[in-house]
Amino acid sequence: MPNLPEAIWQRRLESEFEEMRESGFKFDCTSDKTRYVISLHGPGLARNGDAIERRDFHSVQIDLLRSFPYPGSVEITWLTPIFHPNIREQDGIVCIQLVNQWAETVAVASLTRALKQLLENPNPGDPLNRNAADYFIAHPNALSSSAPAEIKKPRIVR
Repeated sequence: MPNLPEAIWQRRLESEFEEMRESGFKFDCTSDKTRYVISLHGPGLARNGDAIERRDFHSVQIDLLRSFPYPGSVEITWLTPIFHPNIREQDGIVCIQLVNQWAETVAVASLTRALKQLLENPNPGDPLNRNAADYFIAHPNALSSSAPAEIKKPRIVR
């Protein structure tokens, strides 16, 4: 995988950081500007046993690898528990089309806006979490409801 020359890579990281500062998103960043922990506010769901609860505050980590900004150079992990068709519940891995079709011109701020859009508009048609996809198909207004419906378990008849 190609890498930018060190000086150009450092300028790109600095540019990404400045754009994020101007974006209005709340975030923390490591001193080398390769890891962002972003706070997102928006409707989401989380599982608590069999219950589904609303969660409006989320943390997402974006890691910029040394090969950034080339394809495959960004890792995204959802840090707060979430029940979402496009985010794996076990480890927070995010399936987002923007990462799969990465272009060198995509910025961290654009990626953050896309993550907020994904949070607010789950895509059950292309799931990483089949249970969440089934739930969102059965409850299309789940994010606009103040009290999400519980997960229905199959009834065992003896």
